[in-house]
Amino acid sequence: MMQSGWTVGAGYSRRSVQAVLAALLVGGCNESASSRGPSGSAAAPPDSVEARFANVATPTAYVGDSSCASCHAAAAASYAQHSMARSFHAWTPDSRVEQAMAEALRNAPTGYAYRVVDSAGSLWQVETRPGDAARPAHELRRRIDYVMGSGRLARTYFTAENGRLFQLPLTWYADHGWDFSPGYEVNNARFSRLLPDRCIACHSSYPVPAPHLEGKYPVLRPGIGCERCHGPGAAHVQARRAAPQGASVAGDSAFDPTIVNPRRLPLERRLDVCEQCHVHTSVAVLRPGRHAFDFTPARQLAAQYAYYKNGGDIDLVSHADRLRQSACFRATAASKAPLECASCHNPHAPPPTRATRNQPCLACHTPASLASRFPVAASKRAHAAQSDCVSCHMPVVKERTVPHGTFSDHWIRVPGAAAVATPSTSVTAGPIDPYFERDRSGAEAPLYRAMGTVVFASLAANGKLFDDAASALQPLLADNTTHPQAFFLLGVAHESRGRAADAVAAFERARALGDERPELLRALARAKLQLGDDDEARDLYVQALAQQPALAWIRAEYADALHRNGDLAGAAREYRAALAEQPSLAAASFNLGLVLLAQRQTAPAAEALLEAVRQEPAYGTALAALVAVEGSDKKVRRAAAFPSPVAAVQPAPAATAFGVQVAAPDRVHFTNTPPQGYVLVSTPDGALQLAVPTNGGGTVTWDLRTGAGRVLAPGLYRAELQWRGAPSPAPSTWFAVLRTP
Repeated sequence: MMQSGWTVGAGYSRRSVQAVLAALLVGGCNESASSRGPSGSAAAPPDSVEARFANVATPTAYVGDSSCASCHAAAAASYAQHSMARSFHAWTPDSRVEQAMAEALRNAPTGYAYRVVDSAGSLWQVETRPGDAARPAHELRRRIDYVMGSGRLARTYFTAENGRLFQLPLTWYADHGWDFSPGYEVNNARFSRLLPDRCIACHSSYPVPAPHLEGKYPVLRPGIGCERCHGPGAAHVQARRAAPQGASVAGDSAFDPTIVNPRRLPLERRLDVCEQCHVHTSVAVLRPGRHAFDFTPARQLAAQYAYYKNGGDIDLVSHADRLRQSACFRATAASKAPLECASCHNPHAPPPTRATRNQPCLACHTPASLASRFPVAASKRAHAAQSDCVSCHMPVVKERTVPHGTFSDHWIRVPGAAAVATPSTSVTAGPIDPYFERDRSGAEAPLYRAMGTVVFASLAANGKLFDDAASALQPLLADNTTHPQAFFLLGVAHESRGRAADAVAAFERARALGDERPELLRALARAKLQLGDDDEARDLYVQALAQQPALAWIRAEYADALHRNGDLAGAAREYRAALAEQPSLAAASFNLGLVLLAQRQTAPAAEALLEAVRQEPAYGTALAALVAVEGSDKKVRRAAAFPSPVAAVQPAPAATAFGVQVAAPDRVHFTNTPPQGYVLVSTPDGALQLAVPTNGGGTVTWDLRTGAGRVLAPGLYRAELQWRGAPSPAPSTWFAVLRTP
């Protein structure tokens, strides 16, 4: 299930947050997992456990479940009924479990309403918002193309846009029906929440990722398959096909070195097989040389990720972690048959029934021993052989991040004996706590904690945490030559706080250490633009797009840079290319309209602007606040209101509303502002351009210059009011700058 959403403050770019997460959860390697094999280029040599298995110790290809089923038909047929096998798949009418919606669900903060409709054999999620005198009615619809989740708890949905997958606002909950997807009721991402590699890595067996591009997969396999727990199977299949006809397949009684049998692993490595997907922390930092798709059974999970939970939080982060806290686990851990995940969850069999799930308990707590232990009749009846041990000793609790979600708490205990479990990891001061011991006391523990804090700060939009993380990272990286990712994150922390020169230094250090990912080049380009190095910034964008032309939002930023420097033809070309790849980039469509207006191509400009407002109705306010600026990026000669080519859809702001008006000859007014506040001017992705103090409030005059002293570049902008006690969401409006010669 997707984790809850995050919010981004005005001081930090939403796209930059996605860049941070991509950098950490994808890492620096984006080769095909199926062709490259499990090991990353910089991976450590195999340890003694990994070396026992050829499919882990050496690069091995994945072959898919059909190759397994040809010999293991019974196990494959049984596994097909398991929830894991149905964890991700294309939506089809035949597999439908959802009922029709009785009425639409409304997202109160945004005013959008959502419903699910049938049309031509497909299921669609539809977004609407009623119109009024100031704005037309709005409707967008997206087809349900993929399902994530088996349906036992819930099914959440994804739509494909040119092959790239985005989560939809509504999820089907088995015990409730339709409701908002996790996080959407707090921060409505509408149709823009991209499917991260970290999610699909646990819901689909090793898809082939597009290089440097999350959410788009040339090969996308349904469900979690055999090789998720046994590792890539090519070596095993090759050995079996080469064996003499009639030769037996190695079973439990014989060690087969060509493929991982989890039973042959030490207990903690067996738990790692499960925890590769069943750890739910707020931050996950990849180790050097690792990426989201290269963990294989037999490896240490701690060598793949550094996990961090919220500081001071002793809530569930892993079922296996809760199990470790149980007396049953501790008492049997050193035995030949310890109580572990597979004791109750046999992946080769359907889920246990209410009766059969008691069997692992009864292996130790026999009816005879229970009868002698509980002489009181009521207790004796409660502990009869047919009683349900799990419901009492592993109580069902609410899952905080998933609406209508519950789970069995895997800390096995006597009811009422204790209020909470003793945390298996020590709780430390600070915003995040490490999950693995090596990240609490290891040599690189301070470095990983500081890296994790940058990610946590990005999720929390917390400026102080960015400062704290930068202060911690800087000395740790003084002589470091092995962590380009840490330098990247240091640059992100600096950029988020407006320290462009420090950000450039950190990004360039990451590049010198071998980081040439498009995300790094793009981050460096943005910082260069802030310093006025426009030519170098454009070159960096070109280099980033040469690696992955389908990075539509980076291409749109490149078009912004061309637009800023007066290359209208080049900007129009790049905006159109970005929109061809990702048509839902509403800001790119709006900025294309501005370029066409500057070229006096009124009809195509109106078409682009209309499409932008269709995708994002809030942009309609900018049509009433088009500011035509004559001059250069150093001087405004004249500013004037520009008539909208699509006046019919622009809202008429109320006289008392916060708004933007042109104040000739070279100024802009922000109207109806509060005293002792700020007007924050940001790009559509949230990158702050400047903060204008409102002083005594009322009408505030602005000279169209940014915090760096340059004239605001042409494009679409959001103005938001902030003051002590401001409501959430804060009052905001949109305006656009049209640069004329």
